[in-house]
Amino acid sequence: MPRYAVLQPGARHHYAVPAVLADAACLAAFYTDIHAEHRPLQALARWLPSRLRPRPLERLLSRRLPQELPRNLVHDQPLAMLCRRDSAAPLLQRALRERFAGAEAVYTNFVHNDLDALRQAKAWGLKVVHEQFLDPAAGLLLLDEQRRYPGIERRGPGKDSVARDLSRTLEKWSLCDRVLVPSAACLESAVALGCDRARLRIVPYGVPEQWLALEPDPQPGRLLMVGQVGLRKGSHVLAAACRLLQAKGLRFECRVVGPQLVNVSDPLFLGPTYLGAVPRNQVQQEFRRADLFVLPTLAEGMALSALEAMASGLPVITTPQCGSVIRDGIEGFLVPIRDAEALADRIEQLLADRALRHSMAAAARQRAQEYSWARYGERLLAVLGAIGA
Repeated sequence: MPRYAVLQPGARHHYAVPAVLADAACLAAFYTDIHAEHRPLQALARWLPSRLRPRPLERLLSRRLPQELPRNLVHDQPLAMLCRRDSAAPLLQRALRERFAGAEAVYTNFVHNDLDALRQAKAWGLKVVHEQFLDPAAGLLLLDEQRRYPGIERRGPGKDSVARDLSRTLEKWSLCDRVLVPSAACLESAVALGCDRARLRIVPYGVPEQWLALEPDPQPGRLLMVGQVGLRKGSHVLAAACRLLQAKGLRFECRVVGPQLVNVSDPLFLGPTYLGAVPRNQVQQEFRRADLFVLPTLAEGMALSALEAMASGLPVITTPQCGSVIRDGIEGFLVPIRDAEALADRIEQLLADRALRHSMAAAARQRAQEYSWARYGERLLAVLGAIGA
C-alpha cells in the first residue's frame, strides 16, 4: 500500500482519515491548519472559563487530534486561518516545499483550492485521491431553488461562481486516480456531471459508537430535523408539510435544530419550532426524545444526522438525495425532493401506525451498526490499498 500525504483543512470527521492511515502505518504526513494542541489556544482555554468563551474559540478547541495520530507526522500551519484571500495557501505551499514528505500518494478533501498542488503531485508521479464529500450538483440545485424563492437566503452562489466551481471540479476529477464518495446518490450525480465511473468508489461514513448506546425516550408525535435551516436542506419543504398536517388537525410537534441561513419568521418557514444551534449534548437529548427524524434535503453527500438518527433508534423520512443508507419501507421512507405532500403523507402514516413506527425504529438501529467508524476505516483502507496494486 502506498504511503499517503493527507491534505485537510479543519477537523473533518475528527481527523478520521489521517488516523486510519497512521494506524495502518501508511501515513507519510498530515498537512492541516490549526488544532486544539496549539499553545495559544491552550492558554486561552486556561484563561477563559468555558461560559465566557466565544463560539469560534470553542469550535477550535474541539479540534482534538486523535491519540493514534503521531504528532511528528502532523505538519500544521496554525496561522493559515489569518490569510484573508486564501487560508489554504500556507498549508498547500508547505506540502509542495516538502514534496509531500516523500509520499507516493496524496489524499485530499479540499474543495477546489488544491488544484495547483494536485497538478504538481501528478507531475511528480504521485497517485491522487480526492474525497468528494458533497453532491457535486449541490450548487446547481441550490441555484435553481434560489430562483424559485428569490431573496429568501441572505447569501448564496451566483450563476458564474457555480459554473466556475463545476469547471474546477471536472478538472480535479481528471487528475485523480480515485474519487471517493460517501453514497450511491453522490456517485450517480458525479457520473451525470462527467466523472469517469471507473475512478469512483463508495466509502460510506460512520457513526460514533456512543450514539448506539443512547437510550431512546421517544415522545409520541415529536418530529426532529437536525441541520442548517435553508433551501438546500429542504427546510421550506418540511415547513409546508407541517402546515398540511396542521390543517388536518393532527397533533404533533416538529423541532428543528441547527444554524439558520434564512429568516425563520418568513411565511415560507412557518410550522416547525426552530431551536437554533445547540450544544452537542443537547442535540443528543433531542434525538433521544424524538419520535421520527425528517430530512427533506435537496442535496447531500451522506447526511450524518440521518445516520445518527438511525443509531438513536429513529425511523427516518428523507429523500434519495440524502445519501443515507435508509432502505425505503424498512428503516423509514424515501420521498421525492420538493414534495411536501408526499412528506406529509409519510409522516402521518408513521404517526398513526405505531407498530410500523416501532419496527422501523428497530430496523434503523440494527442497520446503523453496520456503519461504525471502524467499518469506515476498513472500507477506506481497502480502497486506498488497491490503488498501488
